[in-house]
Amino acid sequence: MFIILSLFIICALFVYGIETTQNESQKRYLIWVCLGFMTIVSGTRLCGGLDFPTYEDHYQQLATFPDVLNPVNVNQNYEIGYTYIASFFKTVGISFYGFCLIHAAFFFFCLWKGLSRYTNHFGIVILVFLYKLFFYNTMISMRQSITIALFFVLLPLIENKKFLRYYICVFFVSKIHNGSFLLYALYPLIYITLDKGRIRWLNLIFIPTIAIGMAGIDVMGPIGQFLQDNAANEAIGSKASKYFENENMSPIGIFHTLEYFLVMFLFYKNIHHFDLKDSKTHLVVWMFLCLLPLFTLLRGSEILTREKDYFVIFYAVIIGMLIDRIPQKKSLLYIGITLLCAFGYYRYVISFDGGHFLTYTSWMFDHHYSFFSN
Repeated sequence: MFIILSLFIICALFVYGIETTQNESQKRYLIWVCLGFMTIVSGTRLCGGLDFPTYEDHYQQLATFPDVLNPVNVNQNYEIGYTYIASFFKTVGISFYGFCLIHAAFFFFCLWKGLSRYTNHFGIVILVFLYKLFFYNTMISMRQSITIALFFVLLPLIENKKFLRYYICVFFVSKIHNGSFLLYALYPLIYITLDKGRIRWLNLIFIPTIAIGMAGIDVMGPIGQFLQDNAANEAIGSKASKYFENENMSPIGIFHTLEYFLVMFLFYKNIHHFDLKDSKTHLVVWMFLCLLPLFTLLRGSEILTREKDYFVIFYAVIIGMLIDRIPQKKSLLYIGITLLCAFGYYRYVISFDGGHFLTYTSWMFDHHYSFFSN
């Protein structure tokens, strides 16, 4: 309990150091120590909702190389890319717990590698990550989180218009988790210019469609039915049906929607400070705008409540850009984002499965568990 409750406070202290130091090497050191601490907390967990024992059981039952290459030995409920990755580590003698630690280290490395290119305020990235992505993407999910991490390091391929390399990479990423098929649609956005008028019109078009999502009108159901009818096998068809059906099992909450539009308001109000022709700024703003239809028209879709995780970290990048561009407001922005993320973090800790993460335990000092297989 203590570790989870104190984690945000400890990281917030690191963030203060990261955001106030003028020494780049010291800043980099603080970032890596903070990310290392988060890696140990998430990577040595013995909890993670219902998904954790499910992934553990899959790993224990998983065939090793070369037997895993035989389709008969593959669990069809898991994408082949994730199966091969997990099987590789099992083959070389890594236990499931060791695999979780490697998974966490990989995720945090990609988070730093991908986003440090687009922001001078990585401390803000850490705060937003703790609130928006930490629990689900490093303590619950394992397949989608790998694809999110890889997406972060693929961002320069979109920015620099490396068409072929990007789509080859996305092809392999999509073999790890089906939700990453959305990434195929992102590349063309880099060719669409942005200005204040176009962003205003996008908001005017999509904001009224919140009513459609809140009314429970089925927008994605027909797509799910088509995919189910044309799926390669029953398992994939069932998964498509589950993802696209509009049962509002996990709709995006109104609180999260209001958060998005608060950031949108701050961005739009200060848009004259942004050079939308700059390649990095252009990419970041488009990634932020990708959330607009997800929080409005498509907010009731089961699959798309998960797709937002590819983009919510760009709140941090936008806020960092605002701090750089309107320094007279930086204290207010720092305080506001810290309080919002603290509230969201502790709200999640308390509400998820009746406070499930308050029972957090680590295997690091328990001799019954090991990084390597016995």
